[in-house]
Amino acid sequence: MLKTGFKIFTYIIVLFAIGFLVKPMPDFPHHTPITLPWQFNDTSLAKTNYQYLDNGQILFTITHVPLIDITPKMLTWFYQNLPISTVQIGQEKLSWYQIFHPSEHKSINILQPATDGSSGLGVGALIEKKQWFGSYNNLTTERVVEFSEQGITFELELAGLSFAKIEHVFTKTTTGTEYRVSGLIGSDLPIIAPVINLIIRYKLFPEPMIKQWIRHQVEEVNNLNVFLPKLYHAEKQGTHYLLTLD
Repeated sequence: MLKTGFKIFTYIIVLFAIGFLVKPMPDFPHHTPITLPWQFNDTSLAKTNYQYLDNGQILFTITHVPLIDITPKMLTWFYQNLPISTVQIGQEKLSWYQIFHPSEHKSINILQPATDGSSGLGVGALIEKKQWFGSYNNLTTERVVEFSEQGITFELELAGLSFAKIEHVFTKTTTGTEYRVSGLIGSDLPIIAPVINLIIRYKLFPEPMIKQWIRHQVEEVNNLNVFLPKLYHAEKQGTHYLLTLD
């Protein structure tokens, strides 16, 4: 019985490794950067770091630029509605995902709804994101495992198995919110983890891509300072919002 269980486990992790090996790199066209009536603010106050652990996993941390006049409640509202909402800016109708990062976001879709049946993001929801970081295309499937005003946790999946965990933590301050992110990419499975982590490091998330991904995250969260307070109070029809910027 023990030998049978071990064989099944070995079979699963071998399939997992093969999945990484045969997974093609995402290939989709980039749209022309969307012109919005604002620009990215200075991101120099953000603090970032990444490192490779002894077992090959990648650990990264980000302390974002302080969010002013944005509460944790507003952040969870934004993320819950992010995959399902649009916004009118002048004569142009855009998805929230597009204005979140106007030059590097393509689409976000809900593949499976939240376990409580609510629309948008929530615990249990499975989403697919298409985006790019500089020249690196990125297509991920992410499961929401925690969702509250304290933060959001995503697990990145491949073939139904998790290979990364990313935690977004929101802390209320006197001026708004401190927004921190920590991520652990890679496997700690027995025996085969070093092989999986090598594939991740050199195929799925090479070091130049990690640097661009962190830069991308800093830009998109900093962008919230420009539009989220007004979006939160904007007029709406269903899930379509009218954003006016003075």
